[in-house]
Amino acid sequence: MFSIKTKQVLGVTAMVAIVVMALSLLHLMDLARTLLEESQARAELIANAIYHQSSEVVTSQGTAYDELRSSASVRLALESAIYSEDVTDAVIVDPTGTIIAANDRDRIGQTVEPRASLAALIAEGGPAQLRAVYSGGQTLEWVQPMNMDDQPFAEIRIGLSTILVRRDLNQSLQPAAIAAGVALLVAVFVAMLLAQVVLRPIHVITSGLSRLGRGELGTTLDLRDDEFRDLGDVFDRVSAQLRAAAPGSANPVQLNELSRRIVKLGRLTTGVAHEVKNPLNAMTIHLELLKTKLGDARAAAVHADVISQEIHRLDEVMQGFLKFARPDAVDFAPVDIAPLLAGVLDAIQPQAGRAGVTVERSCGDQSLRVSGDASRLRQAFLNLAENALQAMPKGGKLSVSCALNGNRVVVRISDTGEGIPAEHLERIFDLYFTTKRGGSGIGLSLVYQTVSVHNGEIDVESSMDRGTTFAVTLPALQSR
Repeated sequence: MFSIKTKQVLGVTAMVAIVVMALSLLHLMDLARTLLEESQARAELIANAIYHQSSEVVTSQGTAYDELRSSASVRLALESAIYSEDVTDAVIVDPTGTIIAANDRDRIGQTVEPRASLAALIAEGGPAQLRAVYSGGQTLEWVQPMNMDDQPFAEIRIGLSTILVRRDLNQSLQPAAIAAGVALLVAVFVAMLLAQVVLRPIHVITSGLSRLGRGELGTTLDLRDDEFRDLGDVFDRVSAQLRAAAPGSANPVQLNELSRRIVKLGRLTTGVAHEVKNPLNAMTIHLELLKTKLGDARAAAVHADVISQEIHRLDEVMQGFLKFARPDAVDFAPVDIAPLLAGVLDAIQPQAGRAGVTVERSCGDQSLRVSGDASRLRQAFLNLAENALQAMPKGGKLSVSCALNGNRVVVRISDTGEGIPAEHLERIFDLYFTTKRGGSGIGLSLVYQTVSVHNGEIDVESSMDRGTTFAVTLPALQSR
């Protein structure tokens, strides 16, 4: 299996390669059009020269054909035409297609059919022009009518080979192909460099957690970035507390509790790396595209907009992350669980009624109390209840119960909804993880954080098409 970093580099490389290929194709079509237009200009110039020579030797329409056949100056003009780039033949034909004069005398008297029109091909789009150039040996034709007394009596036909056009096109592509390859390598290098710089705090945090896991108590984090400095201070304080609780003054319960909190801190940081890299990768690609499109203000503006949006998205990701790294102060006070849950259910009752969900209340024990922040606990239970309603779009039953289990208060919120796939159960509390369309992936992470701050635990059980139960366990206060 590839590492996350390898997958990201491969993904960026593939995206840049696709963009480079698309731009190369556009450049190829533009170059093909340019070469065809140059061939048309040469053919038109040659036809005008032949027309000028012919007009000097033709005296009347009745003798025009004989005069054209016998004219040395016309024959010389026709023979000179084939020495021009891309030109294969030059002939003068009558209205029936019979050759009157040609660069090859043996063809005089033969009948020729009209060939594919160069002017018509130029009028078509780039894909059609590329097909014509690369579809084998095809000869295109430029036609110049010849008139006398405002009446057409002959045509000058100039043949142009697509093989020669293709040769010129391939030669012109070599520098562009080299430039595209260099741009691809530079883009990948810059993407890797930016990813390493921006993700350094994540790597430092991961390394610090690993060292603590190996028993290196007192480990500190070197986080100089303002956005992560507070998180580093929290980590350092927890690490110092672990060191103080080391053998000699060890308290097994305290040591276990501090270790559990460190694991929870690590869990909240694991989802950030992926979300930070995606906007950066997009920014890197479009910055490289801007460098190649500085001459096209409109095209550059499109990429600038994408970069602006991705920077805004990155800012939102980091702001969401800092909600966990720097949470608001918690005001601990005695909280009565039964009235708190009753208020939550009263708040969602109208929404439940519209969704066809029956609410079952099983929390009448008024003696259940915990120490905590009533506002944050209410928001956590409200999030769980709203998630349960969203899991039952066709109606069902929402059950909320509370009970005392030893010295812990257990609140259960159950639904009869769609259930959570087994492969997602381990990730539902991860920051930014969501399976709902339009979901932020922050709600359950915020619930997880609130429960952790209150020295509690949250567990989930789910069966597909049968429902889900969240169990929140909090330390109980003594009864009044």
